[in-house]
Amino acid sequence: MKDRPLHVFLRRHAARTRVSALSGIGLPECYARVRAADLQGAQRQSAGLRAEAGSIGCTVFVDIEVLVDSDVRAAMRAAEQLGQTSGLRYVGTPQGLAGYIADLHALGIADGVTLVPLRAADNADRIINDVLPLLGLDIGQLAA
Repeated sequence: MKDRPLHVFLRRHAARTRVSALSGIGLPECYARVRAADLQGAQRQSAGLRAEAGSIGCTVFVDIEVLVDSDVRAAMRAAEQLGQTSGLRYVGTPQGLAGYIADLHALGIADGVTLVPLRAADNADRIINDVLPLLGLDIGQLAA
């Protein structure tokens, strides 16, 4: 069972990728979601969207299906139960997912990501609590 996707906006700060906002804010005028089978496809689609937008610019989000667990082997076993998908998929630890997201941003592939949980246990609350603090999100500010 899939939960609702979580949109995560990213920005560069002090040479690191940081979370700048979550789903609740308004989307930019030019906003595109990229769904690709692999990173090369995501890069190609992202570059095409940015070229098409020209000087106006376009905010590009890459869809990533996610399954996280504190133990990589447990995550892999759970993923085997789900079968294959046609999109980018991350299976592993919260730390690994944070690194993957940061890499997508640092390489210029994405301005943000849309995280699509592959199982109910990977809901938005878990990702907000376990993954996004690793990208600089202060959980205390969400409650304020």
